[in-house]
Amino acid sequence: MKFDSIFYTPTTENTYLVYDENTKNGAVIDPGCRTEDILKMAEKNGVSIKYILLTHCHYDHIMSMVPLKEVTGAKIVTGDMGSRNIGNPDINLTFHGLGYAIEGVNSDIILKDGEELEFDGVKIKCIYTPGHTNCGVCYLCENELFCGDTLFLRSCGRWDLPTGNYDVLEKSIKEKLYVLPDETVLHSGHGDASTIGYEKKFNFCIKA
Repeated sequence: MKFDSIFYTPTTENTYLVYDENTKNGAVIDPGCRTEDILKMAEKNGVSIKYILLTHCHYDHIMSMVPLKEVTGAKIVTGDMGSRNIGNPDINLTFHGLGYAIEGVNSDIILKDGEELEFDGVKIKCIYTPGHTNCGVCYLCENELFCGDTLFLRSCGRWDLPTGNYDVLEKSIKEKLYVLPDETVLHSGHGDASTIGYEKKFNFCIKA
């Protein structure tokens, strides 16, 4: 497995591309960057985008979901609540954030908690981590955890938006993420990378 990333300045959002280095088939995680930038990243790495994985439903992580699917034919992958939320403007905040509503969109593939998406030599495990939203999930691929807005470097996702809940977020982080090996690398939806071990000691919001 190899991966690349791009950063979208207007929303400070990280979009990731995970792919098999032999077949060059891959998955985009959180297409919150411009579609053309995502396609350029894929072209630079010679990757064919087969899946679009969403960690949660907020506009700054799904902005290019629909056009990217139209261009590539990739399948949208979420957890169960994600499929309900990504097409609901009252929850995905697309009108508020983008000035237009993304609605009526459903997932092509719904992963259960702990279920793996496997293609070629890549295995991506879906870990349900509600709290920032009720549809939050993280994706574990080897030693790399793509955690959306659940956990950040020395911080965590806010819980005051629709379907957010601090107690649920704390439980998700402590029981689902802090039990992973300390050397697990965190790749968040915003900001720099970190590790599980570092966050257990130094996270301002939630310590182990």
